[in-house]
Amino acid sequence: MKVFILAAGYGKRLRPFTEKLPKPLINVKNKPLIYWNLKKIKKAGFNNVIINTHYLSNKIIRSIGKGEKYGLKIKYSHEEEIQGTGGALIKAKRLLQKKPFLLLSGDLWSDYPFEKFIDFKLNNAAHLIFVEGKKSKDAYLEAGIVKNSKTKNNLTYAGIAVINPKIFKGFKEDYYDLWTDLLQKNVKQNEVTGEIHSGDLINLNSKKELNLLDGLVVE
Repeated sequence: MKVFILAAGYGKRLRPFTEKLPKPLINVKNKPLIYWNLKKIKKAGFNNVIINTHYLSNKIIRSIGKGEKYGLKIKYSHEEEIQGTGGALIKAKRLLQKKPFLLLSGDLWSDYPFEKFIDFKLNNAAHLIFVEGKKSKDAYLEAGIVKNSKTKNNLTYAGIAVINPKIFKGFKEDYYDLWTDLLQKNVKQNEVTGEIHSGDLINLNSKKELNLLDGLVVE
């Protein structure tokens, strides 16, 4: 299974830290955040990674290279115009090909065990990881099936998913949001499963969260 890391965003909520650095390159324990995720990906048993880029893309490519220092094979999908979390996947579909892949947001760190997905059999459109306790509520689960109702939503998408490329069918390259534009049709058809992660997970959006990460990340 390939891994796709979303790393094209501007990181506006973390300015001024992101004025000269893309968010995945912000240091956590003196190493870029993406370093810790790539290390975790390799330890879990993955070998092939695709990273999408846009904002300050040259800095990401210079820092990471082709993946040799991580023991990985890394390719890049560069966006001249930012394509969104869904459009990024459609643009990279030739690199992703036809098999399900692990999708990660480039601004997160989690103790979720990625090795669970090495032999994961995805028989539907997607499998999403959720967390509880966040302000924004995206969905709820009913017997492991992802549902969406404003009155029942109690879970937040964590930025970790396994995606079946079949959800791209019929879409041309353009700007799309993964949740609203690509997955909602599949959610309505009960084609998306999910689970709740009760461990540590931080989406890096503030100085407070950066300080928390320094305490959570383990060499």
